[in-house]
Amino acid sequence: MRAVGLAMSPTFIPFTPWTTLPDHLALLDFVHDEALTDSVDPVQLTIRLLVPDRSLLLARPEMREHLQGYDAPSFSHTWRHPDPRMDELQTTLTTVVARDADAGVDPRATHAAIRWATAEAAAAAGLVWSGEVPGEDRGGPARPRLSEPWFCCAEPTAAQMGVAGAASS
Repeated sequence: MRAVGLAMSPTFIPFTPWTTLPDHLALLDFVHDEALTDSVDPVQLTIRLLVPDRSLLLARPEMREHLQGYDAPSFSHTWRHPDPRMDELQTTLTTVVARDADAGVDPRATHAAIRWATAEAAAAAGLVWSGEVPGEDRGGPARPRLSEPWFCCAEPTAAQMGVAGAASS
């Protein structure tokens, strides 16, 4: 895509009941190693699997063991990760990204903050992984971005819910 001048904007669902902390570290390294920092909006590194009513995942034994019930305001079934540290990391990263988006922080700085917060989680889990970005990102100049740093597949921030006149869940 780079060779023909097409801008890429990949999307991810990095938090599922099956995603491990090493998986998340590998995703962050992939984004850096492939020079995708400027192509991946920070919110993409926080998205949690949403399980709507009637989802085929509800019938899967691999999913059922994680389900906590249906949350009508969010139109989805809630679930818990088997490793509570992953739920904590997702909450932490969502807070970092929401804060930075609301403050207009440069996405590259938010990516760095995501790496540092993830490095802290890795260290607490006994994993060796540095939050430092090894070398320069080869992605070139920052790409144009949408005016809204959030996506339909990401849970809204408290500020967004306030603007919408709804209480956050």
